[in-house]
Amino acid sequence: MYLRGVARVVRTIIVAVLISSAMILPGCTNTRSTSTTSPTATPSAAVEPTPTPPPVVFAIIGDYGINDEHERAVADLVASWRPSYIVATGDDYYAPAGGKGAGKYEASTGKYYDEWLAGSPSGKASENAFFPVMGNHDYSDATPSPKTYLDYFDLPGEGFTNTSGNERYYDFVEGPIHFFMVNSNPDEPDNVDEYSKQAEWLKAQLAASTSRFNLVVEHHPPYSSDESHGSTDYMRWPFGDWGADAVFSGHAHAYERIQRGGIVYFVNGLGGASRYGFGSPVKGSKKRFSSDWGAQKVTVAEDALTLEFYDVSGTMVDSYRLKAKR
Repeated sequence: MYLRGVARVVRTIIVAVLISSAMILPGCTNTRSTSTTSPTATPSAAVEPTPTPPPVVFAIIGDYGINDEHERAVADLVASWRPSYIVATGDDYYAPAGGKGAGKYEASTGKYYDEWLAGSPSGKASENAFFPVMGNHDYSDATPSPKTYLDYFDLPGEGFTNTSGNERYYDFVEGPIHFFMVNSNPDEPDNVDEYSKQAEWLKAQLAASTSRFNLVVEHHPPYSSDESHGSTDYMRWPFGDWGADAVFSGHAHAYERIQRGGIVYFVNGLGGASRYGFGSPVKGSKKRFSSDWGAQKVTVAEDALTLEFYDVSGTMVDSYRLKAKR
């Protein structure tokens, strides 16, 4: 009886051992065990960054309308920048350019800048992107004047708002810039002194402007160190007090940057016509150049304009950063 009891104990132990072994055999599952392994995550698709658009670039030329190899060199320089639009400081036609009627401006302007012109015989642009002011040679050489000029150019062009009600002087907005294109010629019916109808228009529109930059463009420089024309006293309007950030002129066939009255003045007249030398520098003159022809390249950002003058060899002559004031 004792032996049978021992046998039962032994069988019980053997069964317990076999059950325990079965629970750990390969392929057996312990339903009470828990896994700490997380499910494999599905990789998310890569997000492509939004490409940054290239900055807007525009060009400023002056005293260009001569129809010769120097104008061609400047036009080729400007075209290499692929500017969105071009601003011109006057003398868009000189008699040596030739032509008759509208053909005068075809010879001086359309031949070289047709990619930015709309509405002219040779213009290839769907929207005007060429914005000149009148110089003294547009009156004296492009006769009958100013009819020849006004018949050729459509200013500022379809799609733009102009507050002046005429095309002799006008305004338009491009991005963060409000341009004010002034007629500085004494032939202007609305006159050219700081109390004239034209000046009152400019003063009012500068005050009303909400643009980051207010740029005035006219032909006769209020300040210039050139030895042929020099400064034009009657154009010393209080541009800065009225809200202008910079003033661009031509007439003097040279390049000059001048700081006066809290704003910057640029003389830009090296677009093709014969170059001038310099006399004594005017007060505030910071940079002067007339050794070669050239143009200004302006790169636009929301907080600043970078204005660089290049000669036709592609050498940068001057650079200036105009910070936004509003």
